[in-house]
Amino acid sequence: MKSNAPGQLLGYTIQFPRALYHLLRSGPGDAVCVEVRGDVATLKPDGGVITEEDKSSIVGNPLTDKSTDLWKTFSNWIKAITSRNLGVGKTKFILYCNQSGRSGIVDKFSSARNQKEAQSAIDDAKKVLNDIKKDHDIWEYYDLVVNQNESLLVKVVERFELQIGSDTGYDNVRYEIRRKHVPVSQIEFLMDQISGWLQKVITEKIAARELAIISWEKFDQQFLVLFNRARCRELVDFTLQYPLKDEDIQSQVKVRPVYLKQLDVIGTTDDDILEAVSDFLRADVNRERWIESGIIDEDIASDFETKLNNFWKNQRIRIDITEKSLSEEDKGQLLFRDCKSRAETIRDMSPPCSTIAGTYHALTNKPVLGWHPNWEKLFPKQKED
Repeated sequence: MKSNAPGQLLGYTIQFPRALYHLLRSGPGDAVCVEVRGDVATLKPDGGVITEEDKSSIVGNPLTDKSTDLWKTFSNWIKAITSRNLGVGKTKFILYCNQSGRSGIVDKFSSARNQKEAQSAIDDAKKVLNDIKKDHDIWEYYDLVVNQNESLLVKVVERFELQIGSDTGYDNVRYEIRRKHVPVSQIEFLMDQISGWLQKVITEKIAARELAIISWEKFDQQFLVLFNRARCRELVDFTLQYPLKDEDIQSQVKVRPVYLKQLDVIGTTDDDILEAVSDFLRADVNRERWIESGIIDEDIASDFETKLNNFWKNQRIRIDITEKSLSEEDKGQLLFRDCKSRAETIRDMSPPCSTIAGTYHALTNKPVLGWHPNWEKLFPKQKED
């Protein structure tokens, strides 16, 4: 493989996240295209165009004052205007680069906001490059842009913007997805899904010799499907919508279910009891709602309980070996607090804080595990009829 092949590959593939970025920023009636009006472009319903050229590097800034990438880009824009493929008055010109570097000509061009500032930036560029010879790599582009079409270049520079992004271009995508009110924990899932869809659509269009144009409406339809799927993946704390009732808590305290009796025999405090009731009820509500909403199923819930059970077994053995001098009650207290502070995930997501402790209480309520070393004798499992 040639030494510059990885950089060339990055140059092609970076168009996908850039197209996704523009789709996320587009609106009804817009369309985003790849390799139609530049590397990536947004077509507006009123005929306006945002055309973008993408330059990338894996080693450094590809847009130095004498870089071919810089002057070839402006040369291509000038040619597109003179051939009437672009209307300079209705076009915004973007040059995207995945690496930053020392401020130079391209930065001055980008800072220009009117004709006077654009002309000043071009004059500065002439001074910097006044020693360019005709055998230089950039000469044919520089000559066309500055010497032959300076008045047109002024109009382009007025409408020009340099954008600096991340190495792969996906940081900008993450930011735009977050702006859509997507939970932080689901950004990667949604980005991966929508990126895969977009790449497939573009590749299929190119293979079929069609223009790779994606309408906002088609993108929005797919985005909403994946957005709703991402929301279903989120372990929403439904108890925030359905607060616990004080009478339900007091009823548990009064009835004293097995999980509370298990805490009583190891000498926990009244505060521990109230916290246990809250965790138990919250975990029960969330588990039921998650299953109803399709966020998890019984198999996932069972797998989560198995993970907690395995941790309990290991901690119980460890305490028996290392804490021989402790009383049975203290061993139970230590085991209980180790387990309730356990960090565990459900489908690679962290559940609400009450979930782990509440699930442990549900398991001790059956009971399939316990805190006291002799819990099985103290709380024998009832035989089913």
